[in-house]
Amino acid sequence: MKEGKIRFNIIFVSHEIPRDARIDELKEWSERFQRNGLTPEIEGNYTGNLSFRSEAGFVITASGLKSKENLGNDCFVYVKNYDEQSNTVYVEGRRQPSSEAVMHFLIYKTRKEVNAIFHGHNDAIIMNAEKLGFPVTEREYEPGTIELAKEALKVLGDKNLIVLKNHGFVSLGRTMKEAGELALATLKRSKESANFKG
Repeated sequence: MKEGKIRFNIIFVSHEIPRDARIDELKEWSERFQRNGLTPEIEGNYTGNLSFRSEAGFVITASGLKSKENLGNDCFVYVKNYDEQSNTVYVEGRRQPSSEAVMHFLIYKTRKEVNAIFHGHNDAIIMNAEKLGFPVTEREYEPGTIELAKEALKVLGDKNLIVLKNHGFVSLGRTMKEAGELALATLKRSKESANFKG
């Protein structure tokens, strides 16, 4: 399980910090994910990324956050667009967007009813995914790549939770509450499944 690196070009349309009342809710879910072991620390950074759909794009956690607790508004980035041909993400904010911004972009583009995407990492979920009937991507790709994003879309269909092989999970919802509660319920089921092995 490796954390992603920025593998796309970034153009800052503006350095203005995103302003949206819903950022407070995203902060709460970021903290809950960390407290529940869904954004574990790897090589000094806390993994995972959370976003919600906004008017012309989405607001997502920034790259390289040392912690997902006590986040300021400058720890969020407004992704306005993505151009696949030039592999360029257009953003507003003061930091780089999460390395998985392309995956979030493609899911929002494909699933119009989805308004929140939470991507986390947890060994119990990864190991018990198939047993619990969650779709798992067939191939592994480097985190943060367009290839990983497209591999996620292959198994997504109309599902709201998928697992990226040997990497992490993606939980979707019409609201942040829906995406977050689905992830927590999946974690609970995965731990129960792990405890009843043999």
